[in-house]
Amino acid sequence: MSVIYRGRLERWKEDKGFGFIRPEHSQVDVFIHISALSNSPRRPVVGDMIYYQLHVADDGKIKAVKAEIENVAGVKPPKTYNHPQKSNQNRLLAKLIPLLLFGCFLYVAIAQYLPNQLNDSTQQVISSSSHDFILQDAFEHRKSDIQVEGEGKISKLLPDDSDGIRHQKMIVVLNSGQSILLAHNIDLAGKINFIRLGDSIAFNGEYVWSEKGGLVHWTHHDPKGHHVAGWLKYNERIYQ
Repeated sequence: MSVIYRGRLERWKEDKGFGFIRPEHSQVDVFIHISALSNSPRRPVVGDMIYYQLHVADDGKIKAVKAEIENVAGVKPPKTYNHPQKSNQNRLLAKLIPLLLFGCFLYVAIAQYLPNQLNDSTQQVISSSSHDFILQDAFEHRKSDIQVEGEGKISKLLPDDSDGIRHQKMIVVLNSGQSILLAHNIDLAGKINFIRLGDSIAFNGEYVWSEKGGLVHWTHHDPKGHHVAGWLKYNERIYQ
């Protein structure tokens, strides 16, 4: 089932037929073209509340699709839409509790049967496997808007996104084989220069499902303090 989001239309260029939505759950604006509102009986105006789905293109750009304007021609909250402040917290707890229990069981089992205490490298392997498991589960069950962490090898560098908020983009392959698109806001966080293919990079941010493996954004601090601060770690340096 596709995830439906809700946000306020902050900017709209009527002559060009596009604008930007400010999501309820995020401070990162989402691009929307008039074609996403093909079934709407009127043109959008700034201030409209819009329901939409997210689409991640091959070049890493995110846009709103299958959008509807709230309270226009009887448009009401879709059954699949849940208010993020309430339902997301409950869903997050439901997802995290079994994962935490599994992690505790795994740690106790290994600690019990190994003759010596776990060293740092072993702990890192366990942690990496747990992160890969969470990301794989998110991809397989089409989950979005969850805070994730992981590490992988840089397999492709994409051109920076210069439309609206600027993002540095790259594709990372996890140890599990899953591909993740990283979209790093370089208007709020430092850009990683002299980055090389094949290098390892660690990340912490918000996961959004896509058929390509998923996207992670919010790899930076939130100036307003409303969102969990994410980060990228490359060559022992933190970018956030």
